Amino acid sequence: MIGHRIFYVLVSSTFVFSHFLSAQQIVLDDSFSYWQYKNIVSYKDKSGDTNTSGIDFTDIKISNDDSFLYVYFDLNKEINLQQNNFITIYVDMDHLTSTGLNIAGIGADLVYYFGPKNGKYYSGNLSTSVFHNDIGLISSPTVTSHQFEVCIRRSFPTYLGTGKMSDKVRILISDENVAGDKAPDQMGGYTYTMDNTRKFTPLPFSIQKDKKEHLRILSYNVLRDRMFLPQFAPAYDRVLKAIQPDIIGFCEIYDNTSSQTAAFVENILPSMSSQKWHHAAISPDIRLVSRYPILQSRSLDGNGAFLIDLGYSKLVYIVAHLPCCENETQRQQEADNIMSFVRGIRFGISPFQVPQNTPVIISGDMNFVGLRRQPQTFMTGDINDNGRYGPDFQPDWDDTDLQDAMPVTTNTSSTFTWYNERGTFSAGRLDYFYFTNSVMDLKNSYLLWTPSLTSTQLLLSGLRKGDVEECSDHLPLVCD
Repeated sequence: MIGHRIFYVLVSSTFVFSHFLSAQQIVLDDSFSYWQYKNIVSYKDKSGDTNTSGIDFTDIKISNDDSFLYVYFDLNKEINLQQNNFITIYVDMDHLTSTGLNIAGIGADLVYYFGPKNGKYYSGNLSTSVFHNDIGLISSPTVTSHQFEVCIRRSFPTYLGTGKMSDKVRILISDENVAGDKAPDQMGGYTYTMDNTRKFTPLPFSIQKDKKEHLRILSYNVLRDRMFLPQFAPAYDRVLKAIQPDIIGFCEIYDNTSSQTAAFVENILPSMSSQKWHHAAISPDIRLVSRYPILQSRSLDGNGAFLIDLGYSKLVYIVAHLPCCENETQRQQEADNIMSFVRGIRFGISPFQVPQNTPVIISGDMNFVGLRRQPQTFMTGDINDNGRYGPDFQPDWDDTDLQDAMPVTTNTSSTFTWYNERGTFSAGRLDYFYFTNSVMDLKNSYLLWTPSLTSTQLLLSGLRKGDVEECSDHLPLVCD
């Protein structure tokens, strides 16, 4: 059915576990839209007082809820906050110059160096090295930008002593390069008074589908075949039963075939009819399992493109697992190649012969930790290597960008999809879900994070608090 809208879920069932977002709640989601509230405390730093690093702080904004302090800053230059910089935040947690590190007229009890990814906490005459997990630090985005937003817990673990922010704090942000810019320029930092009326209110999400005919897609990196190991299988069993997906795009299944993967899912979620789960594989690690027939599949540099027959419509579903870490060149090349394939769909020259307005979805572990250019390629169809992969194009059927679903992590104020408490990097958004929103409606989406669920939510969904962490370092990404 041409142009049929396949996503309809209304967030109205008894399994919607939250209230509406409070008027001033900040969510770290890469869009920075939440910083536009009228009552957000904001400051302007003088422009043009930068050094040879080119970093020039211009806008600083501060907010809080009952659990976190939030800070936004614009540095007027695109950098990667998680590496190769000297950006440092100083927080005078007790508003006393006499305690902590004496710098620029404040007593900084907490110092965090974003580039080296570590810091210091000062208590009495002692200083303790701290990392992201100690202070609950999350920064967004994980790619290069000139804008960043971070959160820091207002109360630290007991092993750091009395680590609790008072109702009044002072903040300084500095480029520690030679003669680097500071915000503010004057002594004394920015004084911020906590608004203790602001209570964290999670965004709404529905763990279960509102109606059984709605299409639920799960995108999941399962950490090198981990779900097939006996000690982890029970946690995966509970997660899949709670989510009840219709189509699953798996990453990092290297040692088990698509048939074995489908059998694993079938054992947990038996088919409603004699037809068992359909499956397909793209080497080395992409596995697709679907309640609907898979008509065709194609490898795109090891990423998988699949044509699925929904009955009322075809669906082009691309499961991506891009190269990680500092492999910028290959990651961009694979993004270019995937979007070149989408361009073929868009203009009727694809190996997948589908009608106009056929829904297209791209999801998976994108490993976006480098240049902003890569997610832009997916969103906008702006291909980097036009000589090799062809011209730029508008990827949606109505000549617009694809939509980034941008699901929020359950019961949190962030969109992180990857978490490793002992890892070098703080929690971040590495998994994405793009779709042609001209022919699809997305009404419910979430990143399942069981440590944040309440006891009632766990009971109703059959989950345990440690399930998601036990399963993988990536979170299940769910879209209806």
